[in-house]
Amino acid sequence: MESKVLRVLAKNHNDWLNMAKSFKINDDEANELVQEMYLRVSSYVSDVSKIMYNETEVNTFYIYVALRNLHLSNFHKMQNNKISRNTSTFSEFVNNEIDNIEFEDHFDSIAESKTKFDNLIDKIDNLVDDWYWYDKKLFNIYFYDDMSMRELAKATKISLSSIFNTISNAKENIRKSAKKEYEDYKKSKRNL
Repeated sequence: MESKVLRVLAKNHNDWLNMAKSFKINDDEANELVQEMYLRVSSYVSDVSKIMYNETEVNTFYIYVALRNLHLSNFHKMQNNKISRNTSTFSEFVNNEIDNIEFEDHFDSIAESKTKFDNLIDKIDNLVDDWYWYDKKLFNIYFYDDMSMRELAKATKISLSSIFNTISNAKENIRKSAKKEYEDYKKSKRNL
């Protein structure tokens, strides 16, 4: 992976730390988790488009999932080590059970947030499916192929103003029609 991508990721280092801290871990553990994420991403991700939407915009959901998966992996390793030592006292057992309950609550919040996100995407997909073929095609190319309006105009020979109007109307239609799903998703993100 290019070091340029790591530099862009590093610019958002504090955001990644805050994401890691949302897993109810301390500052040092959060820093370790973020560093591990950098190593994993640089070692195992060959397709930069998974991480970056464009030259400067990071796919924060991908990074969040990577951090969460690393955290879960570390958590399970830690739990397995505790079990294999088999030396826990009654108070350690009680503390572990309390930690597990908090972790399960947090995991439920993540699952709820993902469900709300999926509902939002489904709502948008259903809206787009009902549109006139021209509007649907431009919207899909613009958003899913990540083309700018100028690139789209150049590639299709459609006027920039026509593309701008179509995309603007599409966005407004989505804002109005998927407002409830978007608010539900935002609310679930606040609970993390």
